[in-house]
Amino acid sequence: MKFISSLLKKFNKSSPKTKKSTATSGASTSTKTIWNHNEKSFNEKLQKFENRQKKEEEEKELRKDRRTLRRQNRFLGFQIDLLALQNERLAAEKRSLKVERQEVIEKKNEIAKRLRQQRRISEYYRRKVNEMQKFNQVFNIDC
Repeated sequence: MKFISSLLKKFNKSSPKTKKSTATSGASTSTKTIWNHNEKSFNEKLQKFENRQKKEEEEKELRKDRRTLRRQNRFLGFQIDLLALQNERLAAEKRSLKVERQEVIEKKNEIAKRLRQQRRISEYYRRKVNEMQKFNQVFNIDC
């Protein structure tokens, strides 16, 4: 855009506005169009253009890096969500295993209690049977 506006300025400066102005300063206006001391040199323009190009390339690189970082962040967010779900599932599994283990312990204790009761009962009846046998032996001996 600047290039076009500078060309228009040059064109306006070089074009004759009136016959009077060209007649009085005909030689000076023609020298102005040939060489302008205020204008930047080719190297300066080239340097400015290269700097602008470099900035644009850096901006493109930054945009590209940001885009990849956004993608990575989305992927990491997905992985975090997935790991959170897995963690919840594992925690639920752990709780259920803990409950199951507690139930097994309770059943085991109950079975042990029943077994002790059965032993006591069987021991009681064994003693009774032994007493009865002794009594029968004594009774058989007496008769």
